[in-house]
Parts: sequence; structure tokens; C-alpha cells
Amino acid sequence: MNKKHMALLCSIGLLLVLVSCASTPKPNPDGSPYWTTSTPKNTSTLHYEVGSAKQSTAQLSLLRAESAAKDAIGRWASTTVDNALVTFVEEAGETLRNQQSLEVLQSLSVQTVNIALRGVSVAERYTAPDGTVWVLSSYPVKNLKDAYKQQTLALEQKLAMAEAKATVMMEYLESQLNKDL
Repeated sequence: MNKKHMALLCSIGLLLVLVSCASTPKPNPDGSPYWTTSTPKNTSTLHYEVGSAKQSTAQLSLLRAESAAKDAIGRWASTTVDNALVTFVEEAGETLRNQQSLEVLQSLSVQTVNIALRGVSVAERYTAPDGTVWVLSSYPVKNLKDAYKQQTLALEQKLAMAEAKATVMMEYLESQLNKDL
């Protein structure tokens, strides 16, 4: 390999190192990772939340921090789904005025959030010198969309079955009433 090729490869290598350093956020002045004070921005693919805890043992601190991060993701997911339902109800207007429809939609909201949280994963961990454990958790946004679709389909099936049962019941009642007449 000649000197020009070696120089070119070295330049490319140096450029790659500089790009990776520039894209990695700098740590906080105290040496902790940037995400302990500034949660990464939500992207269209992942939602991030941070949890921290200082308990009597490192293991308890880790469990509590993971739980706090997951709880924050749960609050975000719940707010996201609730906002979608409010928008839907407002757009539906008169067609959803009865209480039963609203209760079904609220139930759908709760079930969706419960199912959706199955995809939470720990992206990073950090233990501060004072023993506080920090956890950065991520959640794929598509999981929430998928869970909402699944719950909507399940709810539609339940409603269709309930309508079919009601129809059969009405036919039976009418046949019984006609016998007596």
C-alpha cells in the first residue's frame, strides 16, 4: 500500500473518531452522563425517561430507579392515549354522547397502556459516587401504536359478539311472547 492510500485511510479514521465524539453528548461537570440532567429528546421511534433512586443497597436502588423510569414511561403513554381519545371523542361529536361509549373508550385506554409497557428496556445505567443509581429507559413508540390497534380490534370483536348475543336474545324473547299470544 503506498503512502497516499495510508494517508487517506488515516484521514478517514480520524474523521470517523471526530464524528463519533461530536455526536456523543459531553458528560455533566460532575462526571455524570448527560442524560441524568437532560433526558434525550423523544424521537419518532423511541421515547426516553430517566429514573433515579438511593436506597439501602445498590440492588434496591437499581430496582427502584428502573421502576421510576418505567412509571414515567407509563405516565407518558397514558397521557398520549388519553389525548388521542379526547381528540377522537371531540371529533366524533354527537355520535359518542352516551356514557356507555365513553366508558368503553376509557377502558380501551387503560388496557392499551397496560399492554404497551411490555416493551420498556434499560438503555443505560449510572451509579453516582454518593450511591444514587440512575437509569435511562427507552420505549419503542410503535409498541404503543400496535397495542392500541390490538386493543381496538379486540374491543370491536367483543362488541360484535355482544350485538350478536343481543339479537339472539331478542329473537328468543319475541318467539316466547308470540307463543303466549
